[in-house]
Amino acid sequence: MKKTLLTSAALGLMTAPVAAARTPLTIGVTMTGDAAAQVTIEGAQFVLPDEQERMSTALKALPDKNRPVTIAVLGRVAAPYRAIGGIIYLAQSAGFTQIKVLNQPPAD
Repeated sequence: MKKTLLTSAALGLMTAPVAAARTPLTIGVTMTGDAAAQVTIEGAQFVLPDEQERMSTALKALPDKNRPVTIAVLGRVAAPYRAIGGIIYLAQSAGFTQIKVLNQPPAD
């Protein structure tokens, strides 16, 4: 029986630690009017569009930009695309790349 040697790269793969599942960052969005949205990020609250700069600064200060981001749209008022698109843009500008949007349809 012939023995083979594993390369150092293969050995590294065999001993590499398994990556822990990242806890997603959840951004809660509730529409408070036709153009205003209340946004919650890790306990901090922002009213958009008025506090856009403050929210951008808070997102940039968050660690682990590789974790996924979930934008959860809640409430009875339908969120306009422009408001959600603005939040996606702010998250991308802060360095987050894995962003998904969850929408709770308005109740009848």
